Amino acid sequence: MNLSHPEWRREPVHTAWRFTTSLIRRRFVRLRQTMVLHDEGRSKMIADLRTALGLRLYRYGYRDPDLDLVRHLLCPGDVFVDGGANVGLFSLVAAACVGAEGKVIAFEPAPATRERLAANLALNAFDWVELRAQALAGGSGQVEFVAFPGDGAGLSSFAPANPQGGHVETVDTVALDEVIAEPDRARLTLIKLDLEGAELHALQGAADLIATENAPDLLIEVEPDHLARQGASAIALRELLIQAGYLLFRPEWDESGQVILMSTITGATPAGGRPNLYATKNTARAQRGGIAIVGSDAGVGGVGGKESTS
Repeated sequence: MNLSHPEWRREPVHTAWRFTTSLIRRRFVRLRQTMVLHDEGRSKMIADLRTALGLRLYRYGYRDPDLDLVRHLLCPGDVFVDGGANVGLFSLVAAACVGAEGKVIAFEPAPATRERLAANLALNAFDWVELRAQALAGGSGQVEFVAFPGDGAGLSSFAPANPQGGHVETVDTVALDEVIAEPDRARLTLIKLDLEGAELHALQGAADLIATENAPDLLIEVEPDHLARQGASAIALRELLIQAGYLLFRPEWDESGQVILMSTITGATPAGGRPNLYATKNTARAQRGGIAIVGSDAGVGGVGGKESTS
């Protein structure tokens, strides 16, 4: 029981009821999967109560500054790339934002996780989401990939810290420069990368996309240990972005619960250790979305650890 979760203060009776019923539902096989609302009711997801993520979705919902950032940045007609889409937390938010005139391209190489994502997309009839089985990398090829079930799904990787319990798959890899068609490039607003250490390689495979003046914004997980296992580093990733002309920020909530962008000069290692960096060449896009920028606008980048989602 996570009594520190803000939902206990905001809606104590409802949260207590959801917590109690989750314990009951977990005892019965036919009740362990249930539909829950996501993205403040704009979409639905299937919560698997055998997993920590499913319990969080059912008991508290899923709020996160990074999701709020995506919601504020994307507009109808935009294109969003979700690298490491998992079960669709970001893809569903993005799909609701861009609408049928827009497009979401979701990459998820782990078969079981991709099936859960496909089910969530079907539940919402988000036909404008293109689901792809490839893994993002520096180029085309085939690589061994360790896919984990259940709670470990988010750790599926080319090089996990501990492969025990995972299943080795041979997956196709692609570079973003190769697969984003020209019509989509003109509308590509945001790329999110959560690749358990393959983020630098994926950026190298998007060299043309991120080199232009009107390059898309980036939301990138930066975990030094994950990067190191794949021959990369947070410093190398940061330098690639800065050399491409990006400014680096960290999404946070302010005291009122509104998403803000902290310059990585003033917010390099915030409390809570959130690992995601937001990179942009166009700060006006965030400001048009009502997002305040705090601190210097010169990005030099810092990294931290990973926030728990349990």
